[in-house]
Amino acid sequence: LKLQADALGITAWRGPGDGDLRYLWAKTDGERVLLTLITGEVDSPAARELGPWALTLAEVAGVAHSVQSETGNAIRGDAPRALAGAQSLTIHLEGLEPFEVGPLGFLQPNPVVAARAYRDLVDDREGALALDLYAGAGSTTPLLRRRFTGVEACEAYPESARALGIEAARTEDFLRAWIDRGEARPDLVLANPPRGGMGPEVCAALRELAAPRVHLMSCNAQTLAADLERLAPDYELEGLRGYDTLPQTPHLELVAFLRRRSPL
Repeated sequence: LKLQADALGITAWRGPGDGDLRYLWAKTDGERVLLTLITGEVDSPAARELGPWALTLAEVAGVAHSVQSETGNAIRGDAPRALAGAQSLTIHLEGLEPFEVGPLGFLQPNPVVAARAYRDLVDDREGALALDLYAGAGSTTPLLRRRFTGVEACEAYPESARALGIEAARTEDFLRAWIDRGEARPDLVLANPPRGGMGPEVCAALRELAAPRVHLMSCNAQTLAADLERLAPDYELEGLRGYDTLPQTPHLELVAFLRRRSPL
């Protein structure tokens, strides 16, 4: 792909009006690859020329295009546009129900380790009600549904929310509405936030919700530490596990198990 991009004269995006291709996002189900071209401009040579060419590669099942013109390092752009081929992959992870991932859906790059991390996140807990926050496209929600009478999922990204069959909502808004409606207190809250962590507003809502257990998954130790500190007045850290989801890099996926300090 890089050689073909060079041959086509496609340049890297450096800022508004300067260059084209920002990211090439690849996901795999173990056999096929779904590519998403993230460009800085709508009028993109990469989308017109590199996208259709990529489908000639045997492993590539489909190609999509998304525009991300904002400064910073955010990868996801606007709603993806199909360029060629399939626009989703069915992901099979050991011990999990199959789920669909589209052009902008998040997928862990190491499926064997990711499956173990997701199973450990649920931790064989059972009960009447669980909340699955930052639920993604559905890796943990089906696991919870096997073990809890009721499961409510929350996901902000529209593509992933549609895969779950729910309306997209910010976690802050979901929790505030849940509390204001006087809904039942969950037995377990799962949260798998992006690198920025949950932040003060979500942590404050979790303390108010007062679930007996909160299990967190994080790809950023610094933001996880900040969230744990925010929750510390009401929750103690019972255990912490690391998972090598990005081999040959210094990055670890972390799962933290929290228990409420005193019963209500």
